[in-house]
Amino acid sequence: MSEVHRKDEIQGDIIHVYDGIEEADNDLPFWWLLTFYLAVVFAVVYYFGLHEYGLFPTIDEEYHAAVAAHLEQFPPVTPEEIAALEGNEEMATAGRAHYDAVCVVCHKTEGEGDIGPNLTDSYWIHGGSPENIYHTVADGVLDKGMPNWLAALGPQGVKEVTAFVLSIRNTNVEGKEAQGELWADPSAPVDDPPEQPEIQEAPEPALDEAAEEGAETVEAGATDEAEPEPGAAESEE
Repeated sequence: MSEVHRKDEIQGDIIHVYDGIEEADNDLPFWWLLTFYLAVVFAVVYYFGLHEYGLFPTIDEEYHAAVAAHLEQFPPVTPEEIAALEGNEEMATAGRAHYDAVCVVCHKTEGEGDIGPNLTDSYWIHGGSPENIYHTVADGVLDKGMPNWLAALGPQGVKEVTAFVLSIRNTNVEGKEAQGELWADPSAPVDDPPEQPEIQEAPEPALDEAAEEGAETVEAGATDEAEPEPGAAESEE
């Protein structure tokens, strides 16, 4: 390495040359120094403001604030509200408009299914209860390609779509073959099993008088044979 002191028009002062590589010694640009010093000042202010004096919200506080804002914008729906959607014709009619706008691409016009499953049969991949259907629409099924519709439709829109899907459930429109498991409403009444006829024991066969007398005679004879006569016992002695 050799030391060279010369001025280059582009690089400035050249102070070292090594293997053909020239090293210049120049002052850092003002904008670079200004950015560096401002970053140092910001780091000091942010640290003490966040951790020592609480001037800025922490990550946990920001998270809880975001959750509260989300719940305010999308209030949770109770199971009772979801259950009331079944049979609600007004909600189902409003849900038809949403369905035609965003759902027909995958589920076809009457819900017979195309890319998505058939919505009119009794088989459901994620459950066929009102609550199952609501959460499937609201949360989506990302691994199956179904997006989350809560942000786009809002809670009211999701409830309306749910009411419409419930209105076409079990209508069995011919279309895509069934997928998932057979779903039965657990609250539906179950038919009582047919009553079994009462089984009566067969009566013992009755003996006529002659048979009864014969049986008594046989029993008496057996008793006589079992008891030895007194005279016979003495003769043996």
